[in-house]
Amino acid sequence: MNQEEFIKKLKDKLEILTPEALEEEIKIYELEIERQKDQNIKEEAIIKSFGTIENIVKKILNKHGINPEKVMKKESLLYKKFEELFEVIHRVVDVMSKNELKENIKIVFDLLILIIFISLIKIPFILIQNLGDSLLSYIDIPYSMDIWGLIVDLIYIVISVIIFANIFTKWFKNLKVAKKIKTKELESVTLKDNEKE
Repeated sequence: MNQEEFIKKLKDKLEILTPEALEEEIKIYELEIERQKDQNIKEEAIIKSFGTIENIVKKILNKHGINPEKVMKKESLLYKKFEELFEVIHRVVDVMSKNELKENIKIVFDLLILIIFISLIKIPFILIQNLGDSLLSYIDIPYSMDIWGLIVDLIYIVISVIIFANIFTKWFKNLKVAKKIKTKELESVTLKDNEKE
């Protein structure tokens, strides 16, 4: 997590504070990050050394006399997964904006593979839906096949979104900007060459 993401998360979690108190707390962390960056410590390492966002928020809320247990919302696993997914999407877009075309083509190719995989997951659901339709055709209840098809499609959508989110975050979580180091070829010069000049 970089400084910008860290500060944004901190602001989101501490919006209960007055604007002045929030600004004061954010300033403490910004100054500490800058101080440690001046000592050539990497931004990510500095932020990691602070601990988890949740612990930082609890500490700050306690400092201001606010009970963190009453204020902090209990986030569900699904909410956390989608929050992580959107962070990774933001990271992919950021990396792609800094990469060259060749690296971006690889990222797009990986995304296409993932989409094809998710599409292939639909096959068992089609088979299940057809099996259910054939069984329901004997019962002859109005709209039963339509309801069955809707249920199967909803289950497919939920499962495919969960699978897509998990695979996407694992594939692209540690995506980095491919840096091309352009170096000039050094000419070797000997003493004899210098003497000739």
